[in-house]
Amino acid sequence: MKRTYDYIIIGAGSAGCVLANRLSENPNNKVLLLEAGGKDNKQDAKIPAAFPKLFKTEMDWELYTTAQKNAGNRKLYLPRGKMLGGSSSMNAMIYIRGNKADYDEWSSLGNKGWSYDEVLPYFKKSEGQKAIKNDFHGNKGHGFGIIQF
Repeated sequence: MKRTYDYIIIGAGSAGCVLANRLSENPNNKVLLLEAGGKDNKQDAKIPAAFPKLFKTEMDWELYTTAQKNAGNRKLYLPRGKMLGGSSSMNAMIYIRGNKADYDEWSSLGNKGWSYDEVLPYFKKSEGQKAIKNDFHGNKGHGFGIIQF
């Protein structure tokens, strides 16, 4: 049986999952989401302080940079999640927004829609922030949430 899809998304990390969810809201879209890793059901993926236990396991792509001149020509380890949720499932529930000035610079360079004020509503929509209640954080989203650094 040959199956066809309107959209094929490679990687079930944060972006892939959000994209698949949004595209599949339209019942006319056939969406296939592919992830090389397995489920993120290990306890170490659920406990923020346990995230280093996922490093260099079957749940990690175990990537390294090329040799870095300004780091003594060392190759630096880059833990990257190989599981549903991707690196978001192994990052200790930490998320960091970019600097406001960066977004505003992108917009000033002609990237319409990328100013901080324009992207802020999308950050807020994704946040289920419990600790901070102000104009810069969302409290009703299903994404990020407990503490922002």
